Amino acid sequence: MAITGALSVALVILALVMSLSGGGGTGSDGSSDGQSQTAPTEKNTTGGDTKSTAKKLVNGVPVGYTHNRAGAVQAAVNYQVARSSAAYFTDEKARHATLAAMMTSQALDRQIHNDDTGMQQVLTALGVSAGSEDELVARGAAMGTRITTYTDQVATVDVWMTGLVGVTDKNAPMPVSASWTTYTLTLQWQSGDWKLNAITSVNGPTPLDTGSDSPTSVDEFRTADGEFNAPPYVG
Repeated sequence: MAITGALSVALVILALVMSLSGGGGTGSDGSSDGQSQTAPTEKNTTGGDTKSTAKKLVNGVPVGYTHNRAGAVQAAVNYQVARSSAAYFTDEKARHATLAAMMTSQALDRQIHNDDTGMQQVLTALGVSAGSEDELVARGAAMGTRITTYTDQVATVDVWMTGLVGVTDKNAPMPVSASWTTYTLTLQWQSGDWKLNAITSVNGPTPLDTGSDSPTSVDEFRTADGEFNAPPYVG
């Protein structure tokens, strides 16, 4: 069966979203710029559901992980969830603050540049403008994790993620669509915490969609996006 033009556009945009990876290379320990703790808002828009975590929040991102394998896994999941929200796509100030809370000092500037460039490409492809940012739906949740390497200074964690991205506008080039991606996050123990030093990604694993042939309407997605909190952070 031939792929329709709309589906082709959707696949291109999803590929853009999934390509928002790559970060700073490895390097020596440095200090990360800490920010003051922020209280959870009633409706969080910059990452996971902050009301579900007991960890200290810096710019809405949980920090302060244990210096072991479990702590590295928690950090990897929470950092990628934080990069999956609508506000991360649309709000440059919020995006920079999120990255400042999670990145190593040597990787921060490079990741800011990469994500600023990538997010703008996605918003342009989706047709999102300054006046239509509220119509963007973007969420991510972890399906599973695995540690591929671990020392007390560097850990590499794979996070299998499912994501939603799209616009609740009937005339948008892509409706809200699902993606499946495995992110490889390299973390470094820096300033007494696990910090993100590099990100790469590959497609899948992707399941067969056995649901209805008719996707949920944009109106229903708009309502659900407003009523449901973001997936919770772990730990």
